[in-house]
Amino acid sequence: MMKQRALDIDDQNARTVFWVMFEKLSIVLSLVLVFAVTLALDLPWWAIGAVLGFSLGPIVYGHYYFIYIRPVLKRREG
Repeated sequence: MMKQRALDIDDQNARTVFWVMFEKLSIVLSLVLVFAVTLALDLPWWAIGAVLGFSLGPIVYGHYYFIYIRPVLKRREG
């Protein structure tokens, strides 16, 4: 519901598709960056898996907060 409200701001379908694809791509690139840093630190594989596992939630929540939740909260306040 919040996702639809945030995307209803602009009814241009091409722009909405672009933003959804950009959102997914930025999440994947963030996780690849975390993976690259853990590989550069030469951590054991179990530690790399643990770091990726523990970073998955904050990365996804952070993206959803700035893309979907924050605009809705700003509209409610203002």
